[in-house]
Amino acid sequence: MKRVKSLELALAAMQNREAIPEGMAPLIMLATEIGISTSKAEALAQNSGVMMLRQKAGVIVHEVKFREAALNVIREAKRKYGSKYWFHPLIGKFTMTGRPQA
Repeated sequence: MKRVKSLELALAAMQNREAIPEGMAPLIMLATEIGISTSKAEALAQNSGVMMLRQKAGVIVHEVKFREAALNVIREAKRKYGSKYWFHPLIGKFTMTGRPQA
């Protein structure tokens, strides 16, 4: 019964399109924490199957799943010696402003 109630509240929040449901976070906030651009963060969310919702204020994503996907991509990304660019097949070539602790 509690699960149904929580799903109803989340659905109402999504239909409202102003409140952020529990467990979700703005994509721009997560992208800056991880150190990648918002366009690459959006590509990461789309290509890794993370739930995304577009709202007036921007895109919100499932926080835990996005962090897991981002850490996997960062762990597996390769960089040529002397280059500022990183590469991962899922999102292509990208730059990182800071490397998060994996």
